[in-house]
Amino acid sequence: MEIIRFSLGSLRSNCYIVSEEKRAFIVDPGYESDDVLKYIKRHELHVEAIYITHGHPDHVGGVKQMKEAYGVPVYAPHKDRIWMGKTSYNQIGYEIPVDNWVHDQETIDFIGHSFTVYETPGHSEGSTVLYTDHLLFSGDTLFFQSIGRTDIPLSDATAIYHSIKRMYQLFDEDTVVYPGHGKATDIGHEKKFNPFVRG
Repeated sequence: MEIIRFSLGSLRSNCYIVSEEKRAFIVDPGYESDDVLKYIKRHELHVEAIYITHGHPDHVGGVKQMKEAYGVPVYAPHKDRIWMGKTSYNQIGYEIPVDNWVHDQETIDFIGHSFTVYETPGHSEGSTVLYTDHLLFSGDTLFFQSIGRTDIPLSDATAIYHSIKRMYQLFDEDTVVYPGHGKATDIGHEKKFNPFVRG
């Protein structure tokens, strides 16, 4: 499985293209990006789905562009619908086109692999991580030696602490973490060195 990262937009949000044998899905297209489209075309990838870890605008702003380009289903956390629907929290200006609302411990098949959704509230009420076989897309819950912000609307510092503690218990130390911002890390490193939540 190949994982390519694009850091997009003013907030440098990570968008991932996950592929294997020309099959691909996209995680968190936060901004519209011709570079992402060109990469997919150049490598002749067949995009099968889009996954949104949480509903904040810097993680959903490119969803419409990608869905229109590839006509694929969009998966997003049910508890973050408030950020993506017709509400005052939606800063994109239009409703995000979600096809499948996901819940805790739901299993989804992407590119022939079984991925499991885990709810990790804190940065947002509906924040999730997506896991398969020692690979974890952590959204804005866990970063390299940092954690998601909890000074924004509908965030909860106590909740994110407990979410990360749960992650430390659920996932092996050699699990590679692909976060919503910044570089990759692993669970073992964060348990030892994360100054906000240690194992």
